Amino acid sequence: MNLTTSQLTKIAIALGGCFAAYKFIDNPAARTMALGVAGVIVARQVPYISDALN
Repeated sequence: MNLTTSQLTKIAIALGGCFAAYKFIDNPAARTMALGVAGVIVARQVPYISDALN
């Protein structure tokens, strides 16, 4: 799994947005959503899991 700089930057920005939503929103449902989205972003980078998600 080799990521280019541009791919890594896109992932970092998306995960940063998820972290900001988790950190600054007090609604438990919104915090759970932020963790779920971050989990999917990370899971799509794992070869075995990304094959199952497609």
